Parts: sequence; structure tokens; C-alpha cells
Amino acid sequence: MGLFDLSGSIAQAGEHLLAGVREVVYRRSIPLATRNLFIVQSRGGDRSGVLGAAILVIQQVLSAAGVEKFVAHSG
Repeated sequence: MGLFDLSGSIAQAGEHLLAGVREVVYRRSIPLATRNLFIVQSRGGDRSGVLGAAILVIQQVLSAAGVEKFVAHSG
């Protein structure tokens, strides 16, 4: 499942704008790419960008390659 969070002023604009975004994304994408894609309003409020960045960092650091790199440099 893919989840695309819209936050900030776009999300605050309401469901009408989100529906328009969904329409354009689904129309311009191949069905396989959007089969499990959900475009929703973020629940993180003003912190959504920071939370997303933190999640990306955590995923990178704790990935297999990230852990191997840490172990190689700490040993």
C-alpha cells in the first residue's frame, strides 16, 4: 500500500482540492503505479514535513546498508 500525505496549505484547502489532486495523479499515472496508492490529508498538521523527514532518516539509518556502514566504521 502506498500512502501520499498532503499537508500544509494544500491539505487545509479541503476535500475538493484533494479530489482534484487525486484525479490528476490517477489520470496521468499507469494503473499499476496507483493500484495501491491512497492520497489523503495529513494528520500531522504543521509538523508533517518534519515528521516525514525524520521517518526518512530513521529508515535510512536502520536499513541493512545503514547498519552495515555503521558497524564497519565503529569496529
